[in-house]
Amino acid sequence: MKQLPALRRITEGRARSSQLTTVYFDTPERDLQQQGLSLCVTRQGRGYLQSVTQTGMLPGTLPDWMEWEGPVPGQDIDLAAIDSKKLHRLLQDIGAERLQPVFQTDIQRSSRMLTFDGGGTARLELDRGQLLAGEASAPVVEFRLTLESGAPEPLFDLAQEIYQTVPFRLASMSMAARGYALLGPDEARFRKNGGLDLAADDTVEQALVQIIGHCRDHLRANEVSVLTTDEVEGVHQMRVALRRLRAAMRIFRPSIAAEHYAWITDEAKWLTGELTEAREWDVFSEEFLTPVAQRYDADQGFTELAEAVEQARRRGRQRARDAVADGRYTGFLLRLDAWLSSPARRAGATDEPPAHLDEPIGQHCAALLKKRDRQVRKRGRDIASLSDTELHELRLAVKKLRYAVGFFEGLFPPKQVKPYQTHLAGLQDALGHQNDVAVADTLLRGLAGETGGAPPPVWAYAAGQITGWYRHAAIAARQSLVGDMGAFLQTKPFWKGA
Repeated sequence: MKQLPALRRITEGRARSSQLTTVYFDTPERDLQQQGLSLCVTRQGRGYLQSVTQTGMLPGTLPDWMEWEGPVPGQDIDLAAIDSKKLHRLLQDIGAERLQPVFQTDIQRSSRMLTFDGGGTARLELDRGQLLAGEASAPVVEFRLTLESGAPEPLFDLAQEIYQTVPFRLASMSMAARGYALLGPDEARFRKNGGLDLAADDTVEQALVQIIGHCRDHLRANEVSVLTTDEVEGVHQMRVALRRLRAAMRIFRPSIAAEHYAWITDEAKWLTGELTEAREWDVFSEEFLTPVAQRYDADQGFTELAEAVEQARRRGRQRARDAVADGRYTGFLLRLDAWLSSPARRAGATDEPPAHLDEPIGQHCAALLKKRDRQVRKRGRDIASLSDTELHELRLAVKKLRYAVGFFEGLFPPKQVKPYQTHLAGLQDALGHQNDVAVADTLLRGLAGETGGAPPPVWAYAAGQITGWYRHAAIAARQSLVGDMGAFLQTKPFWKGA
C-alpha cells in the first residue's frame, strides 16, 4: 500500500514511525463497558496520554462531556487529570480503586502527511500489531485517513482509489469493542436504532444528512452480529436499517438529485434482497415451527422438518454474511459516506438544484407526515373487504408512515405523539403477522419443491399442520384488524394542519 502511486504522488516528507502501547482499564464487572466507555493510557515515545472514549461499534453515540483526552505523568490512570466534572464524578462513582488493566494493544505505526492537488491536507496512519486480552490475541492491521484541512472530497476520492487497488473493509468496531469481544461475549451484539436529534430550524438538507446518516450508522452497527454470530436480531436490524434508509430516500426525494436517488436505492434494494432469505427462515423457525412443534415433540415429521428448516437457515445466514463481506457493500458505504459528507457530491448533473434544501424542516415535516397518513387512511378505511394484494399494499403504506413518524417525532411533544405511535405500531404488527403467514406458506412450498419430484418427504404432514394452524389463526387475526384499523382512524394526528 505504501508504494501506491496515488499515495506517493501526494506524500509530503518522510514517513514517521512510532511504537504505541495502549492499556485499557475496567472493573472486574466491566462497569465502564456497561456505561459505553473505555479508559486507556497510551505510551508513545517518552510520553503518556490518557483517553476516555466510547466502546461503541461506531463513533458519535456519546455526548461530548463523556469523551476526554490529555497527558498524564505515567502508565497508571490519573482520574484527577480529567477536567470534565461530570465525567470525573461518573468515574469516581465506579471506583478508581477497582479499575485494573483488562487488555492492551501493541502497535507499530507509520504516519505520513498528504497534500492534495488544489489544497487540503490529510494524515495517513498505517498500524500493525496485536490486541492482547488474557490468553486471547488478535492481529491489528489497519489504516486511517484523517482530514487535517480543506474540503472532504479529495479524501474520499483517495479512499476509493486505494480501495480499487487494495480492497479493504471499513472497521465496524472500535479497538475497545474488539478488546471486550476477545474477553468473551457478555451482551448481544445487535444494535437497535437510537434517537434522532433534529431541530425544527434545521434545514431540509441538514435533516436529510442526519436522518440518512443515522440509517447508515444503524446498518453498520449490526455488521459484527451478522458476520460473527447466529443472532436473529442482527440480520433483522440490518434490514430495518435498510428499510428506514429507503423510506428516508422516498421522503426526501424532491430534495435529492435523480442520479443519486437511483444508485442509493438500488444498492439498498440489493443488500435487502441478500438478507431476506435469512430473515424469512428465522421468522418461520422462531414464530411458526417451534410453537407448533412443541406440541408434537415425539413426531418424526416435525423433527425432520426442523432439520430441513435449519439447513435453509444456515444457507440464508451464509448468504447474508457473504453480502456484508462483499466488496460491493464496502463500495456502497464509501460512496454513501462521500455523498453525506459533501454538498458538492449531493448536487445533481443539471444546474437545477433539488427543491427545498435551504428551508426549515419544521415547515415541511407536517406536509410529509400528512401525505403518508392520508395514504394509510385511504387504503385502510374499508379494510374488511381488502384483497390479499390490497392488504399487502396497506402494510407497506403503514410501514412508510411509521418510519416517517420515527424520523420526525422529536420535533413534537412526546405526549402528543405517543397515542398515534401506539395505534400505528399495533396496526403494523397485525399486518406484519398476516404477511408472515403468507411468506411461511411460500417457504414451505419452496422447501418441498427441492425434493425434485420425489415422493413427499416425511415432514410434509408436519408442514401441512403448521400451514393449517396459522391460516386458521390468520382468519381470526384478520377480523381483529378491523378493530386495529378503526382505533387508528379515530386517533388524531399530532401535527398541526392535519
